[in-house]
Amino acid sequence: MDTTIPDYTTLRTAITERLNAHDLLGLLPHGAPEDEYDPETEDFAALITADTPITPEDVATVWHKWFGDSQGNTYGEPEPATTKMAALAADLQYIQSGFVQY
Repeated sequence: MDTTIPDYTTLRTAITERLNAHDLLGLLPHGAPEDEYDPETEDFAALITADTPITPEDVATVWHKWFGDSQGNTYGEPEPATTKMAALAADLQYIQSGFVQY
C-alpha cells in the first residue's frame, strides 16, 4: 500500500490514538512524546493493510519486538498477552473493520 495516500495517514492516526490511549508501558504521563509508539504503529498498520486479524498474541509479538520481555530481552518468545494487550487488540480490530483498501 502506498503509505503517502490520505487513507494511510488516517489509518496511522487512528492506530496512534489507540496506542496512546492504552499506553501499555505507561510512558506518556512521564513525558514521553506523542509519537512514542510510532514504530509499533507501523507494525500494526502493516498487519491491518495485509488484512491480518489482530489478536492479543499479535500485540504481544509486536511489543516483544520493540520492548522485549519483562526483563527487557528481545530474543526468544514473547510473554503471554496481557488483558491490556487484549483490549488494544480489540480496538485495532475495530479500526481494521472500518479500513477500506483500494
